[in-house]
Formats: sequence, C-alpha cells, structure tokens
Amino acid sequence: MEEMEEELKCPVCGSFYREPIILPCSHNLCQACARNILVQTPEAESPQSRRASGSGVSDYDYLDMDKMSLYSEADSGYGSYAGFASAPTTPCQKSPNGVRVFPPAMPPPAAHLSASLAPVPRNSCITCPQCHRSLILDDRGLRGFPKNRVLEGVIDRYQQSKAAALKCQLCEKAPKEATVMCEQCDVFYCEPCRLRCHPPRGPLAKHRLVPPAQGRVSRRLSPRKISTCTDHELENHSMYCVQCKMPVCYQCLEEGKHSSHEVKALGAMWKLHKVVRDQISHCTVKLRQTTGLMEYCLEVIKENDPSGFLQISDALIRRVHLTEDQWGKGTLTPRMTTDFDLNLDNTPLLQSIHQLDFVQMKVAWFAFDPGSAHSDIIFSNDNLTVTCNSYDDRVVLGKTGFSKGVHYWELTIDRYDNHPDPAFGVACIDVMKDMMLGKDDKAWAMYVDNNRSWFMHNNSHTNRTEGGITKGATIGVLLDLNRRTLTFSINEDQQGPIAFENMEGLFFPAVSLNRNVQVTLHTGLPIPDFYSSRASVA
Repeated sequence: MEEMEEELKCPVCGSFYREPIILPCSHNLCQACARNILVQTPEAESPQSRRASGSGVSDYDYLDMDKMSLYSEADSGYGSYAGFASAPTTPCQKSPNGVRVFPPAMPPPAAHLSASLAPVPRNSCITCPQCHRSLILDDRGLRGFPKNRVLEGVIDRYQQSKAAALKCQLCEKAPKEATVMCEQCDVFYCEPCRLRCHPPRGPLAKHRLVPPAQGRVSRRLSPRKISTCTDHELENHSMYCVQCKMPVCYQCLEEGKHSSHEVKALGAMWKLHKVVRDQISHCTVKLRQTTGLMEYCLEVIKENDPSGFLQISDALIRRVHLTEDQWGKGTLTPRMTTDFDLNLDNTPLLQSIHQLDFVQMKVAWFAFDPGSAHSDIIFSNDNLTVTCNSYDDRVVLGKTGFSKGVHYWELTIDRYDNHPDPAFGVACIDVMKDMMLGKDDKAWAMYVDNNRSWFMHNNSHTNRTEGGITKGATIGVLLDLNRRTLTFSINEDQQGPIAFENMEGLFFPAVSLNRNVQVTLHTGLPIPDFYSSRASVA
C-alpha cells in the first residue's frame, strides 16, 4: 500500500488529508488548507451580483483567467490578484509538495470554532492547486463542499497498517519487535537477537545498523548488484557487442567469440542510449502513480458507505479512464534504436486498470494533444488550456478521435484581445497546422469574431450568422456521427442550421487561434437540450 501514499496527501500542506473536502473539479483539499488559500474578489464578481445580472447559472462561478496570475512562465504556482485592494500583500510560500500558496488572507478562526464553522468573508475565491481552476464561493462558504468520508476512512486504515511494528526475523517462536536492521545482512533484529547473532566486533563491526522503518525504505530502494558474465562468473560485463546485442566481458573477447563483431565500451553505449534510461524513468514514475491510484481505488471499493462511495465514484472513473488513455497512447511505445531490442509487457497492468471500471463510461474525456500540435501552441492546466505565441493562426487537435457515436464538448474563451478570428470544429489527423482551421479540405469549422460567425471547409465560407464572441463566451461543438452531422452553438444558442452534413471518417476535435486568444476545453458533457429535443422529435 506504500505506493498509494501520495494519493492520500494534501497538495497544499503535504501531510495526510485532515477533514478533506471535494472541490467541484473533483480534487481534494484539507478543510484548513482550503481556508488558508482563500482570497477575496471585488463585489462585482460575487455570485449574487452575477445571478442578479443574469450572467451566471451555477452556484460556483469560475473566474476569468486573466484576472488572476495563477502562474508565471518561469515558476508555476500561485500568484496574486492584479490591482485588487483585497489581494494579499505578503509573498506567496511553497508547500512541502512544491505548490505555491498564499499565507492566510484573513484572520484565523477563533480557537473554539473549527475550520468548517468559522465564517468565510463575502466574495471569497479558491483556486485548486492541482488543476488551477478558480471559483467564487457562495453564501455557504466551505460548507458548500461535500466532505470526503471515504478518503478519511482509507487514510485511517493506511496509517494503522503503517503503525504495525516490524518483527525480528530470527526469533524462533513469538517474534519480538525489531529494534534495528543491518543493511549488509538485510535482516531485522530484536535487541536480544542482535546481541547474540550480530555482535559489534570482528567483521560485523563494519556493518551499518539502521532503525527498522529506515531499513524498510532502504530495502525497497536498494540498487541492483552489478551483473556478471554468464560464461565467466568472476568477470563483470564491460563491453557491448553490437551484432549480438548483448553485454560481454574481457575474457569473452580474449577467447575470440566476438572477434569479427563491432564491440563498444559498455559505459559509452549506456550514455549513447540515454533514451532507454529516460523511457524507463518515465515509465517507472507513471507506473508508481498508476499503482498508487489502483491501490487507492481498491481501498475505496472496500467502503461500506454507499453515499460516500457514490460521492467520489465519478471522479475516480474519470481518473481511471484518463490513466488508461495515457498508458494506451504512447507511454510504453518503444523509442529505441536498432542497437537495443527491449520490450515491456503492459498487458497485466492494462487488465488491472480495466478491472477498476465501476460503470461503463458514456461520454468521452480528453485533452489537447501536444504531440500533434503546431510548435507555437502553448499548453497549461493539464493540456486543457491553450494559447499561442504567434500572431498567425495555429492549429491544435484533441487527443481522442471519433468515428461513431454522438459527442459534445465546449470551449470557454478565457482571453479575447484585438478582435481575432479563432476557429472551432473537427479535423483529420493530417490537417494543416499553420493556417486557420477550415482553410484546407481536412477540417470543418466555425470561425467567429466579436459580431458574427461563419462555417468554413476547404476555404469555402457558408451561412454567416449573427452571434459573435467576447471573453467568457462558451463555444459548443456537437459531432453526431450517427446522423453524420456537425452543429455549433455559442452560449447554448445554436448557430444557424446544421453546419455540415455527410460527416464520415475519423475526426479529432480541433481549434485554431493566435496569441490574442486563450481557450479552455471542457469534455465529458451531456448532449445539450436544444439538440436532445430535436433528436427526440426526429
């Protein structure tokens, strides 16, 4: 269960969660830590004023991204409000997990009040330290967030298992609690067995004795022994035969077994093939994270609290599918040269991930794909937010392609300066990435300015409609491959008739933009009402 530990620690304080609450983005925070990173917003940004003006429909309103310096290009993390009188004036600090957080922006609660009962100032805002989404709290404050009782139970069981004492490995009957571990002998000793079997004299005097807990960690992290030649057991591998694709020793060379082969120094080949080490390191980190998620999911399944389980199951389903998608799309793809022929069998891991599915997913979760995007595209927010460093239009695709079914996703306009013409739609994988979406025959798009929108394919413009965008607007894209149609909406208003028909093939969500625009992708959404009602009539 040790791989699960990072799943159980707060990203702000770096300790095990205490009274964890669930944010709308599905991430968790300690209740006290959530209070510590609250900041205040102007009255005009309050939920009440937004609802009064008719501009908001949710209990939690996400802030415009350009009103908050969440992170800089040089140092990711929290920043501060620009120009707000209520912004914290003290410099931000780093948590044990490396997340930048504000010192408390308001006085701490009275000693007799818990973090959940203490009042929260009006117009308070909180930003998730993991996905950087910001939201304004309503009148309920932190009490509006559900408590993660399942996570508390998992942490309790984990801490109890960690507290179990390590036992002596040499006691003959009832093992006593170990007091030391010898790193050289790799054995846990109680005090009587240590005095009897491992006296501090003679050759044993040079052995290093460590506390049991430290010994358990060092045992898990101990390096592998140097490999020796299979033909000459006393010789270490020192050379590498390129033709045989195997390490050899000097004695193998002296015997002439590889006399006509190209042989290189093992250390040089190791450095030359640094990509092997990079891939192994990458896979090791990913495997550790996935193992931790799997262990956490298995602990959650053990819970006998139905309401607590259902409270967090959707978030876990999403994380499991995102993890499966990452493993299935290149994480384990070999990137070696022909000098190495290494294979990593990921079948058991993928089977384990599939076994964690609680329900069959009916919507698709995906992010933008850095691998296929134009080099001028800038990614943030776990590849859900994109902008560009060029004044020319550049294209970025989603990671997931669709060939059947009905799919809907939205893009919110985080920044819109100088009236640019971003385009939204779908494209083939080989679409041109250095021009506006829809200029070639590989994309079907709607491009918009601040007054109107147009549909475009193969540089042909059709159906100009009244309906532009501003900062804060929401673009909806609905791809119905059952009916082979593509439809667009702006702020839930359908733009014209069906934009494109006879859609058949493999299509990827696509956007083109320049440096004057920043958008955020939202996926896994239900089919909008305007289309559902039309489909039911049909």
